[in-house]
Amino acid sequence: MTAQTAILAQIKAAQTIIIHRHQRPDPDAFGSQFGLAELIKTSFPQKEVHVVGKPVPSMSWMGKMEKIPDKLYDDALVIVTDTANSPRVDDRRFDYGKILVKIDHHPNDEPYGDYTWVIEDASSTSAMIFAFYQEFSDELKLSDKGAAYLYAGIVGDTGRFLYGTNSTTMNIVSELMKFKFDWVTINQQMDTISLPAAKASGYVYEHMTTTEYGFNYIILTNDIVDEFNLGDFGTAFIVPLLGKVNTVKAWAVFEQQDDGYFRVRLRSRNIVINEIAKRHGGGGHELAAGATAKNIDEIHDIINEANNLLKEQTIK
Repeated sequence: MTAQTAILAQIKAAQTIIIHRHQRPDPDAFGSQFGLAELIKTSFPQKEVHVVGKPVPSMSWMGKMEKIPDKLYDDALVIVTDTANSPRVDDRRFDYGKILVKIDHHPNDEPYGDYTWVIEDASSTSAMIFAFYQEFSDELKLSDKGAAYLYAGIVGDTGRFLYGTNSTTMNIVSELMKFKFDWVTINQQMDTISLPAAKASGYVYEHMTTTEYGFNYIILTNDIVDEFNLGDFGTAFIVPLLGKVNTVKAWAVFEQQDDGYFRVRLRSRNIVINEIAKRHGGGGHELAAGATAKNIDEIHDIINEANNLLKEQTIK
């Protein structure tokens, strides 16, 4: 029995299904979470399906989180989407249910749950949810609303098809676009930023540092972030900015958190950088990964490791 078959059996058997995703969600986290919920609701209207996690106003255009009591987890099937490691699951009640399922496309360093379905070379978890629908299309129904969620998730996680994109990805997108939803508006929504974010973009280009081997980075302390009053919009929009410079081969954003540590977002055009992330408490895809730096010294360690990696590639 495949993982997909086992997961479908659990969905059929459960009356209450609760879907979680990771903290600080991106479009794929929301897209896969809401897309799966919509798929289940449409296919099995008699079931009770909930989506939970911290509300994120800047992502409210995709959907709103629910507040549910602990008692709903009794005998519930809990599905966590797009979350590689259990500490990153938003809403710590994810292990309160009867059965736990993990559906993800990141490296499976922590195969938590009773059932795990991971495809590391998938473009996104949203694409996996659509593949799940296709595999069992004789038993499942996907609404136009559900297709819109999955489309948004794929567009978001591929950086508008710059990363993790192949013929399989585009075939899925082609099939999704046969549904009736406004994909133009979704694209426009995902391509806009707030006025404070636009001003912050100018700061990034003025203060980024590019090494001689093509590693581009910026360090954002709490004071800097607070200065731009980005609010819940966050700093995710900054990550692709650093990669737009044509001489850059890899890049990173170091953003200070409330506890003083720095969140590290690493990206690369074609050099594998997730091993660097793993050495610093993180992980991810070969060209897109995340880590944590305890202080400025560790930030400089990461910068040196990335720069040395690029230097080695240049020498070769």
